[in-house]
Amino acid sequence: MEDKVKFGKLFHFRQLALLLEDFALLLGPQAVLAVSDRPDRLSGDRQYPPDRVIPPETVTALWQAASDAADVVISSQGAAVPLCLESQRVGLIVAVGELPPAPQTRAVLTTFRHTLEALAQVALEKRAVTREALDRYREVNLLYSLGETLTTCLDMDELVQLTLTEASQIIQAQCGIVLLYDEAQELVPAASTGEAANIEVVATAGEALAKEVAETGKPQIANGGEHQIPLLAVPLLTTDRHLGVILLAGKKGIFTAGDEKLLTALAWQAAIALENARLFEDVRQQRDEIAMMKRYMDYIFASIASGVITTDNQDIITTFNRAAETILRIPAYEAVNRPCTEALRFLRHTSFPQLVQDVKTSHKAYVSREIAPRLPQGGRLYLNMSISLLQGRSAEETLGVAIVFDDVTEKQRYERERAVVRRYLPAGLVDRLPHDMTELGLAGERRLITTLFADIRGFTSFSEINPPERVVDVLNRYFTLSEAAVRFNWGIVDKYMGDAILALFNTPLLEQKQHAWRAVHMAWVLNQAIATYHDYLPPDERLGMGFGISTGIVVVGNVGAEDRMEYTVVGDTVNLARRLQENAQPGQILISHETWELVRDQVEVNILPAMRLKGRRSFTRVYEVVSLGKTSH
Repeated sequence: MEDKVKFGKLFHFRQLALLLEDFALLLGPQAVLAVSDRPDRLSGDRQYPPDRVIPPETVTALWQAASDAADVVISSQGAAVPLCLESQRVGLIVAVGELPPAPQTRAVLTTFRHTLEALAQVALEKRAVTREALDRYREVNLLYSLGETLTTCLDMDELVQLTLTEASQIIQAQCGIVLLYDEAQELVPAASTGEAANIEVVATAGEALAKEVAETGKPQIANGGEHQIPLLAVPLLTTDRHLGVILLAGKKGIFTAGDEKLLTALAWQAAIALENARLFEDVRQQRDEIAMMKRYMDYIFASIASGVITTDNQDIITTFNRAAETILRIPAYEAVNRPCTEALRFLRHTSFPQLVQDVKTSHKAYVSREIAPRLPQGGRLYLNMSISLLQGRSAEETLGVAIVFDDVTEKQRYERERAVVRRYLPAGLVDRLPHDMTELGLAGERRLITTLFADIRGFTSFSEINPPERVVDVLNRYFTLSEAAVRFNWGIVDKYMGDAILALFNTPLLEQKQHAWRAVHMAWVLNQAIATYHDYLPPDERLGMGFGISTGIVVVGNVGAEDRMEYTVVGDTVNLARRLQENAQPGQILISHETWELVRDQVEVNILPAMRLKGRRSFTRVYEVVSLGKTSH
């Protein structure tokens, strides 16, 4: 609400007259009821009856009598009650003449006061809503018009100056500066408006403010204070970039929150326009660079490492450089002067023929298209290919098609192997692996490792009586604990098999000298974690795990078809760990003799009777881990 409320302007003349008449009659025929907004006067159109004048001194006396009152005041001159809106006194209800008894007078005046205050509050709210709607309409209309202007400008310098000029006019600021980040991420002036002397003052006074706004991305108003002059600073930013700041000064009066809001909206539109202009400039530069490269391509293609093939308008190969011979394993004499489809017959079953045809018919270029043909000599070849028209001296003259390609077979192999590794190792470890993945022995390597199988006991029965959604949820939670325990102990999870997990320790992906101890420690820690986890679960979800651990020589590496490889291990040690796990009770950790030999000084075990395990001819010595400590028989 404004500081000075014109109470009378909140009511229509007729509306106030009717209210005065209705309430005056409640006071009696000899009473005069009026509304005063000043102590020294009383308008005739704010009293009833309008022909009976209330002396000014009476009005003044009643104002004085009610000066500190919050309720009805009755004196010898009459009765009065203050009118308030939002804790601000805006007027006085006055009643003189022959008044009814004091209780009735108080009741009538109090009711009249509440009625006027309620109606006045509604009128104030309507006026505020109307004013705000008009302000919003003005802002939207301005921003819409400005947005159309900015989006048509693609020159960076012109756009910055236009933004500042429009901002200064809308906010009615006398001077302003636009500061943009340069390549060194320093704010430098990009445009200014106003007198030179004023601009220098603004730049000096607003330097710190501009830096703060540009860094934080939050607009600020500094009306006087340490800056001496009112300043308004708004950031120029997009969703992912801070471009700079708009700094305005010299407005008559002070900058308001409305100015800040309006300039922020303008700055947002300007930032998008600036970003579009920058992208347009980048595209234009790229286009110019490509055009320049095409002009020199005929002179340098023979010396580049990429394969280069050119054909004429009848699809006859005219050029076949050395790199093309090496990559495609075809001698140049077998390709030149022959139809492209015959010389490169092995490319027929790829997208290559269609790409060439599209280039010729649509006159568009294809860049970085990958194909994977099979060579006549055997094996798959991965090519990264760019195809475009071979231009003559003029743009209208077409000499044929130019094909440039690179052999990315090794890169594809590297990416496939790296993708396999990512399945088993944390991202941080993958980034530290050698570039030459052959050092990891992914193709297959004999190696001493420790294999661990763990199986959730009772899960089959649990899954039979529960809905699939709950079964999967419970399974995932137990596997989450298992995965964390494996990684904590420098192992990898090779695969999940139903409700079982296979973990490997000391693979080429993650070497570990104490692999047997790490596997046993992992099982022991996981058992403890599961026991603690059970405290938070309903009884039917409290499932245990059985563990089987074995150490021995296996072959570890990629196994599978060329297009789908899986990193795993093959060997009797793996089978033995699986059989031990099958014989383990919930919470029981069974290890082989070879594993026990490596951890005998670090664990306490029970030596179990030799077992005849499924699929094994002889009896197997089995040990149950009962604690982490010194061995005891």
